[in-house]
Amino acid sequence: MTSANFGRIVEDEPLFGACRPGHLGGDLEEWREILRTRNVSGVVCLLSEREAGRWGCPAAYDDAFETAHVPIRDRHLPDLERLESAVDILGRQTAAGENVAIHCNAGLGRTGVVAAGWLVGDRGYAPEAALEAVETRPWPRAPREAIRDGNATEAELLELLDRL
Repeated sequence: MTSANFGRIVEDEPLFGACRPGHLGGDLEEWREILRTRNVSGVVCLLSEREAGRWGCPAAYDDAFETAHVPIRDRHLPDLERLESAVDILGRQTAAGENVAIHCNAGLGRTGVVAAGWLVGDRGYAPEAALEAVETRPWPRAPREAIRDGNATEAELLELLDRL
């Protein structure tokens, strides 16, 4: 594991997941360097407004990467509009040939949901297949975190992904 919890979402695809800068002890410059070494040019921040303000994201790195902020409450599913927004941003950036990183706090729950959404909406995966891919390889994420914490149901997650 890197200090950025950084890894490719699915082999041979241009989408990566990460935690926020500093979450696992590395500093901002180390986080930036990890992303730069994988030729990441875009970053989508999924931190809630409150978290973003606390940690200064995405302003802390918007001078180094093309950035977007799609706030999602921790341990909750996004609403359809926010998920569509994130998937659209990722779709445009990856279609342009860019490597893109998405991050929340730990790089697990919200990152996993949005990654699964991108696989469904941009790459044509079925919702269950997208969740399985995100949870198992090559760098596992936790798109069912909101379910585990009692803030959503499996049916709600599948319906959300199916609507993309």
